[in-house]
Amino acid sequence: MNKAITLIITLVCMSLNAQRLPVDSCMLSLDSCKAIALRNNAAVKNAALDVAAAQEVKRQAFTKYFPNVSVAAGGYYAAKPLLEYGIDNVGDAYARQWLHNLYFEYGAAIGLPDRISMFENGVMAGAMVVQPVYMGGQIVNGNKLAKVGVEAAELQSRLAEDNVLQQVEEYYWLVISLQENLKTLRQAKVFLDTLLRDVTAASDAGLVSKNDVLKVKLKWNEINANIEKVQDGIVLSSEALRVTAGISCHGILTLSDTVGDVSEWQLQRVDPWSAVLGRKEKQLLDLQVSAEELKKKMALGETLPHVTVGGTASYGNLVFDHYSANALAFATVQVPLTGWWEAAHKLKQHDILVEKADNERNDLLQKMYLEVMQAWNNYEDACRQVELAKLAVQEAEANLRDVKADYEAGLAPVSDLLEAQTLLLQAKSKRTESRISLKVKFERYKILTR
Repeated sequence: MNKAITLIITLVCMSLNAQRLPVDSCMLSLDSCKAIALRNNAAVKNAALDVAAAQEVKRQAFTKYFPNVSVAAGGYYAAKPLLEYGIDNVGDAYARQWLHNLYFEYGAAIGLPDRISMFENGVMAGAMVVQPVYMGGQIVNGNKLAKVGVEAAELQSRLAEDNVLQQVEEYYWLVISLQENLKTLRQAKVFLDTLLRDVTAASDAGLVSKNDVLKVKLKWNEINANIEKVQDGIVLSSEALRVTAGISCHGILTLSDTVGDVSEWQLQRVDPWSAVLGRKEKQLLDLQVSAEELKKKMALGETLPHVTVGGTASYGNLVFDHYSANALAFATVQVPLTGWWEAAHKLKQHDILVEKADNERNDLLQKMYLEVMQAWNNYEDACRQVELAKLAVQEAEANLRDVKADYEAGLAPVSDLLEAQTLLLQAKSKRTESRISLKVKFERYKILTR
């Protein structure tokens, strides 16, 4: 029974481990690294937040189409009435006496006061609604500008994603390149281990000099030092990949992709201008010019008449003691007169900014054109370097076989064998670097022309 329980627990644990994400197992493909980067990279997250912020600005601008509603309430209390008028305040003596007589006979009997006071205390509550009818096009153009802002933020977000994906790919293949170099160095170390044993044995037998043993030991030490350097480089580049992609696994990264067959990396040349016109950067530059033009229209709107309509309603006893309600409707037309002088200079300023944005667009389009051409040239050069490196490895391997045969026949010194082995090591490293470089330039050209 205990064995059965142990077996069940083991199977459950294996199932859970198999269901874990690549991050947990630290076995990562290039696609999984890219997917993780799109979720976790700080620049990608901030770009998404910029899009959300731009959308809120757009919603904020849309509210300008609706009425502006406000409510207010207030009250006051005075130590004595702010306005008080009685019979004694009448300036004409005859009229004052007549009023006194009239009040003495009738006023006191019916409860009328001999003076009137107002604004002693009171409260009021009211509401006002103002609906903009025409604001010189500022509301319409403001909403258009907010929409441009959202489109620009979305393009910036996609550009941030492309940039992060390119960085992840470069770091990924850098790790692969260093791992391939490490394999080559370890193969060279196995060769030198065998050679060192043979030379040491031959030296002990008096067949070769100790100088030959020293040469092999020096090369053996050099290979070991290079292995340590490459291992440090793998650790550093793996950390760069981990940070860029936002990988949470803290173990050793195991990358599953390999260089593969370079013959699969074939590209068809794309017309540079067609590629430039389809790039996100070009769309972003167009939006920049559009934004400046809309800002100019909004500046012009400040100089045009503004028409609003509205209404107010109130309830209170601000003047007299009894409460009363009132309402009124109004319309306003505001025509800025003294602002025309300032506005003329502001419009000229925006004309300059529009022209500047257009110049920047044209200049950057030319640079992007050159960038696409350069990317193609780099790709073609990388293809040639791969072929040259392939031939160099074949020649270095043939040379090492010949020198090794001569060395074993006693026709070549050990220094020639070490040099031949070094040449093969350099050729293999160059082959790995050229293949990785081709892969990076292949992906770069695809990004610039898709």
